[in-house]
Parts: sequence; structure tokens; C-alpha cells
Amino acid sequence: MATSAQLRKQILQGSWDAALAALYGADPAVLQRQRGRYAAALEQFELYFGPGRQVQVYSAPGRAELGGNHTDHQGGCGLAAAVTLDLVAVAARSTDGYVRVKSRGFNKLDVIDLATAEPQAGESTHSASLIRGIAEGFRAVGRQIGGFDAYTASDVLRGSGLSSSAAFEMGMASIWNEEYSTGLTPAELAGICQYAENTYFGKPSGLLDQLTSAVGGIIFADFADPRAPKIEKLHADGLLPEGMFLCVTDTRGSHSELTGEFAAIRQEMEQVAACFGKPLLGQVEESAFWAALPALRSRCGDRAVLRAIHYFEENARTLAQREALYARRFPVFAELVKQSGQASFALCQNVYCTADVRHQGLSVALALSQSILQGSEGAWRMQGGGFAGTIQAYVPGRLLKRYHTAIEQVFGQGSCYVLRLREQGAVRVI
Repeated sequence: MATSAQLRKQILQGSWDAALAALYGADPAVLQRQRGRYAAALEQFELYFGPGRQVQVYSAPGRAELGGNHTDHQGGCGLAAAVTLDLVAVAARSTDGYVRVKSRGFNKLDVIDLATAEPQAGESTHSASLIRGIAEGFRAVGRQIGGFDAYTASDVLRGSGLSSSAAFEMGMASIWNEEYSTGLTPAELAGICQYAENTYFGKPSGLLDQLTSAVGGIIFADFADPRAPKIEKLHADGLLPEGMFLCVTDTRGSHSELTGEFAAIRQEMEQVAACFGKPLLGQVEESAFWAALPALRSRCGDRAVLRAIHYFEENARTLAQREALYARRFPVFAELVKQSGQASFALCQNVYCTADVRHQGLSVALALSQSILQGSEGAWRMQGGGFAGTIQAYVPGRLLKRYHTAIEQVFGQGSCYVLRLREQGAVRVI
């Protein structure tokens, strides 16, 4: 372990290039940018927490959802991939029982007294609640933890569907796991982070986001037993054929005020499941659902019924996507991607918010993608919770420049990202 100043000098001299290349690739321009980014994070740590501290540096990736839109929280299947957009955290242990976290782009320094375990009034929509919830999650599984100081810098777009929250959560969990030698597995850390997001932050998310950030690569997860999901890790190089690029467009709409919209999807699906005496749709026989359709429309309303149909179709689609990836049949995979995007409009109804129909950035981005990619080998869909945020597109190389230019003319410079997938999950880098 070295001081922040020592590490900054080593990084700028290239001594840690191998570790950086393993995460971000060996392109010289990419390495130069990451050296500067890590060095800046170390400098900011010193600014807020003082020089001469013994520090370690962590990275936790964002994720791109590949399939299984709103299926994981119903005991279904999900498919997602870790990406090279990540959160970097510089951390040092402290001995006073407090956690202090300063995050780039946020004015407030979060200060959490670990002696206070319960959710705090006014904290539920802030990162402090996640930190407090993760701490309690460690204690709930019998692990002893203590304080730390950390500075974080995230490239994962906030409120964009790339799960900046999961990257932040996994960054915090990784610090505790390493600094206090708790010995938990990536999947166990993911479960703690989901608990914090559900219970302390108040967002009823599934587990797929945290699992993908924790494990890395491409993750297929079966949540039939939500407490012990079955996880398969596919290698990241198994997705894109030669000459195909994965683009994500930030439509510059935030998820921050949409927790109620997300929650309604889960609530309505579970309302349908409750008609069969089950807590989750994954425990309902699809044939029984169709047989009960007239009564379900009356009891639950049509939107809930349509969202339940989405669950059954999307879950089957995700299984088919998994098989297409194993068989390396990208054309089959791409067709399933387009079907998933169509279902988001027609069934799940999470492409735009009906309370604000003037703003439909996702719809515009999807329509523009279709106008360029229709008839090619490419594909396009909404990703993430929906209503705002990002779309994804699989773009053939011959159309990449045209696609990138057209998207940024509408949504602004820097809105279209050409993503690289990442094999590693949340990890101590240095």
C-alpha cells in the first residue's frame, strides 16, 4: 500500500498501465485518459481528506442491459453486460467509526455515523442512505466493518439506464470487503447492495444491475429463487461479431424523479400474481394467466395485464437470447433485441411517462435508430428501467459514423457512446 502522492506519481509514469489496460483496453489514448483520471481522483482525495494517507483504488463498472427488461424482480431471467464506463474510488481506512464520501459532481460530503444503523429521515433519496444500508447489510450477515474516507469519480451516466447506482453501491461494498477482509463473494456483495437500494434508498430494483457490476462480463441470471439466483458468466467477447458496435445514447432525461413510475411496474405485475396466490409472476403458470384474462382485466386493469404479458414474453425472449449467444448466432440475437424494444412500447409501456407526453426522448432516439438501421444487421431497443435515460443500438461499422453523427445532432455532442464490454467486475485496481 502506498500514499496518495506516491500512487499518483506511479500512475502518471505508467507503472500501473497493465492494470489499467486490463480494465479499459491497451489503446494509448485510452490509457492516457485513464492515467489522468486516476491521478485526478487521488489529488481530489488529498484535497478533501489530507495528504500522506495510505490508500487503495477501486473500480466498479456500469452495465448495459441486454435482455430481461423488468423480469428479474419477478423471479424471471435477466441478461446484462459490464461496460468500461465505471466508478473509480480512492479509499483509506479510518478509526473513528465514520464513513466520509465525496463524489465528483456532488456538492455535499456524505458523513455517516456507523453507530446509527436505521434509515434516517430525509436521507432516503441520497447516496448516504445507500452507504448506511450497505453497512447494515454487512452487519446482518455477521461481518464486522469500520470507517473509511473515500473520493469517487464516476463516468457512468447518472440517471441514464447504465446503473450508476449499482456502480456506486458496488464501489462502497468493495471498499469494505477489501479494507476489512470480510471475505464475501461478488454475488453476496450484490445482494447486500440490492438490500440497501430497496430498503434504505426506497427503489424496488431487482438484483441484475448489482450482479453485473459485481461479477463482470456478460451475466445470465435466473431469479426463480431470488435469494439464491443461478448465475452464468459468459465471456464479454462472445457478444459482438467482427464489425459490429454497441452504442448507447443518453437522451439527457433523468431517472431521478421517476421512482414511482418504476415502482408501478413491479406493483402491477405483483398485483396480477396475487390473483393466483403468488408473490411473483415467475411463480404463475402462463397458461393459467391466459385462462384467467377476462377476470384479470376487471380486477387489475388493462395496463397491469399488459405488463404481465410483457413479463412472460420477455422472459422467454431472454432465454432465447442466451441460447443465441452460446451458439454465436448474432442475427437471431439482434432480432430478439428488436422484439424486446417493441414490447417496451406496446406492453410494458415504459418508454415515456404519460404524465409528461411533451418529453419523449427515448421514443425519438428509437425512431431515429430505426430510420438508420432498418434493413441492416443492426438492432435497437430501450434499456434499463425506462421512461427516460438511454437506448442501445447494435450498429454495423459501415453505418457507425452516420449513426453517431445523426444521434448527436439531435441529443447533443457526447450523447452517443460506443461502448466496450468489460470482463472484470468490481475490483481493487491498485
